[in-house]
Amino acid sequence: MKQAILAVSFGTTYPDTLERTIAATERALAAAYPGWEVRRAFTSGMILKKLRERDGLEIDNVAQALDRLEAEGFTHVAVQSTHVMHGEEYEKMLSQLSPYRLRMRISVGAPLLHGEEDYEAVADALLNWLPMPEQDEALVFMGHGTVHYANAAYAQMEHMLRARNDRIYFATVEGYPTLESVKRQLSARPEIRKVLLTPFMLVAGDHARNDMAGSDDSWKTELEAAGYEVRCLLQGLGQCPAIQNLFVRHCGEAMAQLPKGGKLWGVGVGPGDPELLTLKAVRVLREADVVAVPDSGKADKTAMQIAAAYLEGKELFYAAAPMVRDKDVLEQAYTDNADKICALLDQGKQVAFITLGDPTVYSTYLYTHKKVLTRGYEAEIVSGIPSFCAAAARLNRALCEGAEPLLILPASHGQEALLDIPANKVFMKAGRSILDLQEQLRQRGQLDGAAMVENCGLPGERVYAHFADLKEPSGYFSLVIAKGGEQ
Repeated sequence: MKQAILAVSFGTTYPDTLERTIAATERALAAAYPGWEVRRAFTSGMILKKLRERDGLEIDNVAQALDRLEAEGFTHVAVQSTHVMHGEEYEKMLSQLSPYRLRMRISVGAPLLHGEEDYEAVADALLNWLPMPEQDEALVFMGHGTVHYANAAYAQMEHMLRARNDRIYFATVEGYPTLESVKRQLSARPEIRKVLLTPFMLVAGDHARNDMAGSDDSWKTELEAAGYEVRCLLQGLGQCPAIQNLFVRHCGEAMAQLPKGGKLWGVGVGPGDPELLTLKAVRVLREADVVAVPDSGKADKTAMQIAAAYLEGKELFYAAAPMVRDKDVLEQAYTDNADKICALLDQGKQVAFITLGDPTVYSTYLYTHKKVLTRGYEAEIVSGIPSFCAAAARLNRALCEGAEPLLILPASHGQEALLDIPANKVFMKAGRSILDLQEQLRQRGQLDGAAMVENCGLPGERVYAHFADLKEPSGYFSLVIAKGGEQ
């Protein structure tokens, strides 16, 4: 199990404030959670483009960062937003996370202002960190502002701060309240002749340096024109240790929502040809901490041979798979397998249980799968290519066309009563009774349309386009496809 924190910020093109705010917050996360890899992503495409073209600096967006983490085998990701509120950028981030939630364990930390306790904590943090305004001075925060309904967060934040100091005001660049509304309030207080401007943004970037503190057409020059003495404090919220700690707390809350135990994956490895492993099966095998291998007690372990290229360096667990029909023996084997797998899951390990073909088709894996689920653990099935699909492809023929039905039978379990059903038929694992099956199909006039593949995709593969040509018993992995029957 590999764990990472993805710190997601809007971003900035100013290297100095990036280091003092975003990077400082990331360092606080790394110090608080030393067992977690901390990575960075920005949500602003404009900022990413400028950093790349101006500085040759490549910073990931959210999708790129998650692709990188997934490729490196990270399975648990706590995504911590450093956005101020649940606004457009935060929602964009959530949207970008959606495709990855099916492939990785992802939990998201809240932005700075989430619950009422966050507003209280931010108010206390700012008043303890910033210089307080003088008796004839107002402290005016510059927020970004948005048309999103989350813009109301500025009014709530102002209310919290004004309850502590009645000379604190908020204005925004692109929302409400505006600088004009603040100037109207200040005009009603003639005792205030000075203004301290500071950004209510994670970074002291372009808005703070130009729109707030710039020498031309800025809040500073506008207030000076109105007769106020103005000083500017270019500090982003990310420089405040107490603000950093709030992000750390939110990240910890996200981590607590991540499943602490491991996950069981039932992985179909296909019928025999290693090239028929699905991309998802390969990914799960690469990320697994432990690979469970079915063990019938024989030297050959076919599923392990198929997946051998992806098992190097893996911890292997040999899961008992006795080739008997004694229900008590089988039940005990499945219970023992579940006990051992659950113990591995309790350690937080990812367990991939490999099985031939597809796990949902006559697979002994399913018995263990159901036991693990019943005990409250997480388990997921990874589809594999069924042997009858691979055999049909090997024979260059369709399993069924048009309205033809398809009937799949375990040949070794005595299914004579089903032979007369009008359908195309697949007889799986027919080796023990292969010649008896041949005779039964002959008696019913279905032999001419039948074909057989033995060990499909494996060493020793034999193909009989005409099942009637078989003259001797075959191996366990023999599959017969019989077309026809009245329909």
